[in-house]
Amino acid sequence: YIHTGNELEDFDVDRHPKTTEMGQRTIPFGKNLFIERTDFFDLNGPEGKANNNKIPKGFKRLVEGQQVRLKYAYVIRCDRVERDPKTQEPIKLECTYVPETRAGVTPEGMKRVKGIIQWVESTSCVYCTINQYDRLFLTEEPGKESGDYLKDLNPDSLQVLERVPVEPSIMVDALGIFAHMKADDAPIKLYPGLLAYQFERSGYFALDSSTNPYDSDLVFNRVVTLKDTWAINTKGKDGGGGGAERRRGRGGGGGGAATEVVEDVRRVAFRAATILEAGPHPEADSLIVCQVDCGDIQEESGERETRTVVAQLMGKIPFEELVGKKVVCVANLKPAKMRGIESTAMLLAASDGGGEGEKVALLSVPDSVPNGELIRLDGKPESQPDGMLKSKGAQKVWDRVKSALRSNNEGEAVYTLDGGTFKMMTSGGPITTTLKDVIIG
Repeated sequence: YIHTGNELEDFDVDRHPKTTEMGQRTIPFGKNLFIERTDFFDLNGPEGKANNNKIPKGFKRLVEGQQVRLKYAYVIRCDRVERDPKTQEPIKLECTYVPETRAGVTPEGMKRVKGIIQWVESTSCVYCTINQYDRLFLTEEPGKESGDYLKDLNPDSLQVLERVPVEPSIMVDALGIFAHMKADDAPIKLYPGLLAYQFERSGYFALDSSTNPYDSDLVFNRVVTLKDTWAINTKGKDGGGGGAERRRGRGGGGGGAATEVVEDVRRVAFRAATILEAGPHPEADSLIVCQVDCGDIQEESGERETRTVVAQLMGKIPFEELVGKKVVCVANLKPAKMRGIESTAMLLAASDGGGEGEKVALLSVPDSVPNGELIRLDGKPESQPDGMLKSKGAQKVWDRVKSALRSNNEGEAVYTLDGGTFKMMTSGGPITTTLKDVIIG
């Protein structure tokens, strides 16, 4: 319960944090909200007593007497906890909101609130049924120990959750897709399962084919969990003598893992990015320091997170030409300290290699491409980047890939290997540079 007015207030937010083309959705806000139980730590109740009246280390969400931000909305403070008289478990929280903090604003003089939690307005929400599917087996190799795979069946492979509140925009989307399905003149045939969402901190869910939004609750099936705790640790050699492939395990609860060959260039995370700030390095005349939006989103808060990039570009490109420029970042290299400042990504640039009079131009990305988009190579399968190219062998992957990058005579960025030439492409078109037929690095 929030101490505010009786009227609902709408917040228009992006449907996807990295893909603005998907449009926006409307989230109603009011005085009665639902939050997740795990987003509140009951310091003064049974939960707190079990933890020696201490807040868990690293817990940044809601605690009685403290503040937290409601995602997309306001900062609130929990003033009072109403408890179940028998169990003493919290059943209602009375909170006060700070009007000046609307939509992420931190007023001057107020300390920034770090914790962010999800919420749903209770009077406008839509209730749905969730089929929470999990692994069919309890072990990676069913029957290996017992000789009977049936003994390893997971009794909780399906949990059905009733009356789960979700944002009303989901019902609007569902009605839209069903109206399209009923239309006789629809140019493209749609199916319920095409309506899919990430329910934050829970997984990815698709609309069940049995759903009828006109006379029953929506039904969603979990199709992907957020973390795969059975990732197989395949230890392979990075191939001495310039080998350009690796094998990646594809495990899952069914016995042996299949393998797929992943070539070097598909292991590198080339991502679209925007330079937000640029200035000189305080300790090095040849270096500049940039703040770059590579599309990173903080998992807990959902806020955008910028990266610090140090580049040897002082005197090569004016600062005013850097700020706001759409560029290509290599986003999964091992962070490196450059004269005291850690650089967490690399800007890709074309160079004519001309010594003191060297000409340098950053690669350009079409303005329509969202930050964070994974850049693909035309004619090759989708990239599967490593989380980080950290080991010595993995770092050699980048060295081999970099040696095969250049611009062609049209000014397009390409990757050349064994006589083949592959353009670097985005959803908005090719990656380009003003320097033609030169190296890229």
